[in-house]
Formats: sequence, C-alpha cells, structure tokens
Amino acid sequence: MTAPGLLHETLGSSAALLSAAAWALSSILFRRLGEQASPSGMNLGKCILGSVALGAIILVIGMKPVPTGDFVFLGLSGLLGIALGDTLFFTALMNLGPRLALLLGALGPVFTVIMAVIFLGERPSLPAWAGIVATIAGVNWVMWESVPKEAEGRSHKLAGIKFGVLSIFCNAAGIILAKVGVSSVSALDGTFIRFLWGMAGLLVAGGFSGKLKSWLAPFSDRKTIKLLLSAVFVAIFGGFWLFLVALKHIDASIAVVLNETAPLFVLPLAFFMLKEKISPRSVIGAAVAVAGVALLFIR
Repeated sequence: MTAPGLLHETLGSSAALLSAAAWALSSILFRRLGEQASPSGMNLGKCILGSVALGAIILVIGMKPVPTGDFVFLGLSGLLGIALGDTLFFTALMNLGPRLALLLGALGPVFTVIMAVIFLGERPSLPAWAGIVATIAGVNWVMWESVPKEAEGRSHKLAGIKFGVLSIFCNAAGIILAKVGVSSVSALDGTFIRFLWGMAGLLVAGGFSGKLKSWLAPFSDRKTIKLLLSAVFVAIFGGFWLFLVALKHIDASIAVVLNETAPLFVLPLAFFMLKEKISPRSVIGAAVAVAGVALLFIR
C-alpha cells in the first residue's frame, strides 16, 4: 500500500472510532435529556442547534459550490437518516436505554454492507469480512451481558426493538446516500446540508401534525438547554462530522463497522458515569471485537 493510501486508511479508521466514542457519550446525554423532551423534540433541537453551529463555522471558512446531484443525495440522506432515523433511534433509546439501543445498532453493518455491495460496488476482502463478523459478535456478546435483569417492561422493550430496527434501516439507507453525496463535498459542508434537510423535514412534520410547539416547549428551561447543547456538540462534531470524514477516506461498510464499536465505549462510560461494574465477559467480548477491528486493516 502506498503512503497516501495508508494515510487515508489511518485517518478514516481513526475518525470512525472517535465517532463511535462520541456516539456512546451522546447516547447517555440524550437519554438524560429524554426525561424532559420527546424524541421528536430532541431531534429537532439537535438539528436547529447543529445547523446554527455548522452554519456559523461555514460563514467564517466559506463553502464551495455543491453540485446539484450531491446536494440532493445529501438532502435525502438527511431526511432519511437524521429526520426519520434519529427520531426512531431516540424513541428506541427512551424505551431500551443506551446499551440495548446501541446493541441493536450493531445490526447496522449487516444492512450497510449488503447495500454498499449492491449499490456502490464495494468488495471488502475476505479478512475484512471475517473482521466484520468478529466485531459484530464481540459487540453483541458484550452488550447482551450488560443488559440488566430488571430491564424495561415487555411492551416498552418490544416497542424499543421495533423502533430500533426501523432506525437501522433508515440510517443504513442514509449512509449509502451520504457516501454518494459526499464524494465531491467536504465533510463539514456535507454534515451541514444533511442537518438543514433534517431540520426542514422535522419542521414540516411538526407543523402539519400540530405538535411543533410541544416539541420545543421543554427547551425554555435553562438546564434542559445546557444539556441539549452538550449532547448536540458531542453528536455533531464527534459523531456526524467525524463519521463523514471516515466515509471520505474508507469504504462505507468498514466505516460503519468501526463506528458500530460504540457499545464498547459505553462500558467505561457506564463505569464512570453510571457506576456500573465491568465483568470479565465484557473484557473478553471487547477483545474479540478489537481483534475483528484489526482484521479490517488486512488486505
């Protein structure tokens, strides 16, 4: 592999892993925020603040012209992956909690790999496929062991699983669209466009449903706004932006698998923030997942 190629691999893989850590932290922050706001309200608040923050940065550094085709693909990605997909994820998050919700997210690479192979013509190597399997297996083993015995009631759990699976489909489709749309657009510009479309979709949905006012009402409280600001900062600059950086430098299927190590990052966060114990099974599962990640670098 040439030096530029190795640099792309390293940058893309590092961005995807850092994005995973950011998603783990933001899931805990959004779960706390969900005690005051609805899933749709959280998502709209995230999109509004995100659009303002990203727009301010773009005003300073400038934005290159975006081809119409890329703008449309990124827009559709924002509607599917952010407006709809993230609302469904927040709903699952409130019903299942961060660990179970992120566990369901481990199914995402399966859908994304299939879609990337079909629509983008990507062909991961055999070791990469083995790494994908090992990573998913390790993540699932860790997360199933982490589920508390006194989990939410059956109805909440089933509803959470349903919304979680739907969010996976939406996000997988959104990732494929973003991969196409970000080809000639910077990661920052691509994230901004996706957020604008996501915000527009939620505003239209809230307006037509008559729920827009109730979605935004909780954010009149100062503490709620501070929590939203923290969660949005981590989600946008840690989650969305770094993930688009990863998509620009490595295959979508591999970027998604690395990004799906977020459940592993939840374990130390749960230890420090939620005072939960980490068992030997959690350590073994993490080792399996890390070994799978290592296989992804073999060509």
